[in-house]
Amino acid sequence: MKYLPIMDVMKLTYLKFALSFLISFLILGVIPAAAADKSPEEELAEIRQKIASENLDWTADLNPVVLQYSPEEREQMLGLKLPDNWQAIWEEHLSDDFVVKSAESLPAYFNWEDSGVITGVRNQGGCGSCWDFAATAALEASYFRFRGVNLDLSEQAVLSCATPGYGCEGSYTEVAYNHFRLHGAIAEANMPYLANDDIPCTQYIYPDLAKVIKWTSVPSPRNYLKTAIMTAPIAVSFQVFNDFYYYSGGCYSNGMPTDEINHAILVVGWDDNMCHGEGAWRCKNSWGSWWGDDGFFWIRYDNCNFGQQAFLIEIDTSFNIATPAQLPQADMCQDYGFQLEAVNGVPPYKWGVIGGNFPAGLTLDSSGFIHGHAGSAGSFNFTIHVEDSGMLSKVWFKNVALNIVDALNGDADCSGSYNILDISFLIGYLYKEGEEPQSSQGCDCNCSSNCDILDVTFLINYLYKGGAAPCSN
Repeated sequence: MKYLPIMDVMKLTYLKFALSFLISFLILGVIPAAAADKSPEEELAEIRQKIASENLDWTADLNPVVLQYSPEEREQMLGLKLPDNWQAIWEEHLSDDFVVKSAESLPAYFNWEDSGVITGVRNQGGCGSCWDFAATAALEASYFRFRGVNLDLSEQAVLSCATPGYGCEGSYTEVAYNHFRLHGAIAEANMPYLANDDIPCTQYIYPDLAKVIKWTSVPSPRNYLKTAIMTAPIAVSFQVFNDFYYYSGGCYSNGMPTDEINHAILVVGWDDNMCHGEGAWRCKNSWGSWWGDDGFFWIRYDNCNFGQQAFLIEIDTSFNIATPAQLPQADMCQDYGFQLEAVNGVPPYKWGVIGGNFPAGLTLDSSGFIHGHAGSAGSFNFTIHVEDSGMLSKVWFKNVALNIVDALNGDADCSGSYNILDISFLIGYLYKEGEEPQSSQGCDCNCSSNCDILDVTFLINYLYKGGAAPCSN
């Protein structure tokens, strides 16, 4: 299939588009994205009147987007902007490996929301970063789909590091995908979103949690999009008109013809029976959960130039941490040593701890060896992270647990039993500057949380005078 360059299409259709715009505006009352100088309430009344007069299948209402932002600020949020060589960029990622399914083999209904692999709705604010949010949402969904992890990745890192100083003016999803391929994605908590492209880039300080291997261009015909979506949710673009800001539910449609696109979102499914059988796409927006249908929307097939600039991303699913989630037990009476293992990467591997409660006294060196003498007993849960040495490195992480058991109360020399050696060990420690017991419990025979002469006499009474066992009362 041959695709005309976008600029040629625009030139060939300009007169037809201009005429249809004028007719639609005068007859149908369609309002373009740059709205007239009216209050949100006045605009809402006109939109509702249009919905009623044309018997459309969607509802409109006020929401924070229309109440907090002026028409000019709302238009700024539509940040999908393509470079002049976009057609060449898109065609470069076409692949013969992408095999489209026939209409007959595709289900009438499919929705990734039903499988629980869609991450939460985000809010781009007044910045034109929809391209960033759509691409990040696609990456999060792919990791949830293929690796079973629910990630909240940093859109600010892309904005600050890939498009410093201009990302809020608009860009396109491939910029984000290329950043994810080369530099990865970090946690939202590391670089929280501030809707400002002047925030300094600090991504290099933090560990990468996710990466993109490659992406495949997906043509806009319905079966192509559906085939891609069945693999994973995909980011696509379409043209937003002013009435879309007021969407609150139902099957959105707008009769305005257009060859333009200005907004990127995540497509999560479809329903051929929506819109009185005309069918619709199910999408996640980036205007917060108070907009639309809890942040989502349905849009009728063949509307608003929907489905342009579509890519199916691919992530690595083989690189893994082979170490079990429950690490071998440690105890307070011995030094600990354990080697972590990774598989299906390029060694040597670089390891680290990126979260949780790592035991004091132990060390995880970069080779993946945990060693040392634990400072306290208990159950410890923490997250380990590994990166391989490939040219474009792979990363992965895993939540693990380590149980550290304490010594017996009164077992000062950590022998596992009570005898005269424990008494002499305690006397040496308390009065002869001898070695300190490896565990605080080893010195605390009477469970007073102190180590003193009373512990010595308690142990003597137990061993030689029929007294109570340590901490038995």
